[in-house]
Amino acid sequence: MKSVHKNASGILLLAAGVIIGWGVASVPGPRAIVLANGGDRSGESMIATGPVLVRYDEGRKVQISQDALYYLDYGSGHLFATVPSFRQSSGPAKVLDNFAERDLVADFKIDLDNGARPRFMMTTGALGAYSEGWAPLFVFETTTNQVAAYKVQQQTVGLTTKHKFELIEIRPIGSKSTSQASR
Repeated sequence: MKSVHKNASGILLLAAGVIIGWGVASVPGPRAIVLANGGDRSGESMIATGPVLVRYDEGRKVQISQDALYYLDYGSGHLFATVPSFRQSSGPAKVLDNFAERDLVADFKIDLDNGARPRFMMTTGALGAYSEGWAPLFVFETTTNQVAAYKVQQQTVGLTTKHKFELIEIRPIGSKSTSQASR
C-alpha cells in the first residue's frame, strides 16, 4: 500500500511541476532584440554601419562579418564610406582606412541654387540569402522624394586598400517611379 501511495505522490508532484512550468512559460516576459547595425545623428551629421561581407574562417569554423562605416555630412552634401579592418605591421595598429566619397547633390541631381535645401536620411538593409552577406545603404532625400541604394566594397592589392563606393539604383518614391542604373 505504501508503494502505491508513494507512486501516486510522485505522479502528482510531476503533474504539478508540469502545470507550473507550463504556466510560467506561457507568461510573456521581456524580449531582447539585438541588431547588428547601428547609426546615430548629431546636428548636420549622420553615421551608420552595415555588413559588406560575410566569410567563413576554415581554421576557426566560424562565419566572420565585416561592416562598413558610413558618414553623411549635410553641409557638404557628401557621403563617405570605409571598411574598418585590423592591421598591424611594424608600428602602431590601424583600424581605419581611407574613405571613399559620393557627392549626393550630384547623385540626386539637386539644384542648390534654385531648389530647397536637401534633407537626407540613411539606413542599411538586408537583401536575404542571396546577398553574399552585404547590405545596401539606402539614402533617402526627402525634398525631392527619392531613394538611392549604394554598395561599398573593399579591394586590397598587396598592401594597398581601396574602397569602391557605387550607386546601384536611384528612383523616386511613389507610384510613378522609374529606376535608373548607376553610372
